[in-house]
Amino acid sequence: MRTLLSVAVLLAGAMPAPAKPAAVFRLATPPVPVEAGLEFSVCAANVGTVKADIQLQFVSVRTGAVVATRTVQLPPPGSAAPMPDPCLVTTADAILHAGNPPASDGAMVVAIVAVRRGLFGPIPAATAGLQVTAADPSGTRRVVASVPMEMVTNPRNTVLETIH
Repeated sequence: MRTLLSVAVLLAGAMPAPAKPAAVFRLATPPVPVEAGLEFSVCAANVGTVKADIQLQFVSVRTGAVVATRTVQLPPPGSAAPMPDPCLVTTADAILHAGNPPASDGAMVVAIVAVRRGLFGPIPAATAGLQVTAADPSGTRRVVASVPMEMVTNPRNTVLETIH
């Protein structure tokens, strides 16, 4: 019996570990209208005590196409680890051409920030915001709108999905 148990333990240890499931919490903006010449940037900040795995996205509301995406791992505040660029930037032109929307439809975009965590690991905390800029006559970009991001939940206020 001991031999059988030992073999089972050795086989279990030799098998590859299954993919670690992760809970995903999302922050999103309301739909924002897109006009020529605008530039959109979504930036995230880690406000927790552990590293945060964050995915930034711009999604066309009319077509559902992902216009731009970026994944970044942000260290906690005060960490000695180097800080990567926590922003994703896209232009109105990229959004207007995403998925070839009908010319008669006005384009709209949402910014989405997904914060991933292991099911049994520490909970990361992050915040994010969207800024819309336009060039003034001198060519300098000026902020024309700052859009807050809100937690996206279902009616029961629970995690939206589990990724494997």
